[in-house]
Amino acid sequence: MMSVMMFDTPGSEKLLWAQALFAAIWIYPLALLASMIVSWILYHYRKMKTAVTIGMVPLLWVLPIVALLGYANLS
Repeated sequence: MMSVMMFDTPGSEKLLWAQALFAAIWIYPLALLASMIVSWILYHYRKMKTAVTIGMVPLLWVLPIVALLGYANLS
C-alpha cells in the first residue's frame, strides 16, 4: 500500500525506474497466484519438474531482495 508513496516527490511520476518498481510490486500477487494455479494443474498431470519450475517463478521477486539484504548485512 505504500508503493504509491514513490510518486510523492514532484516530478517523480516521470521516472522510469519508479514506474517499473511500482509495476513489479503490484504484479507480484498476480504472478504468485498464476504460478500456484499452473503448478497445481501440472502436478495433476504428473509433470513434476515443470510444476516445481513454474512454482519457483515468484522467487524472481524475492531473490533480489534477499541478495540486497544479505549484501547490506555483510557490508
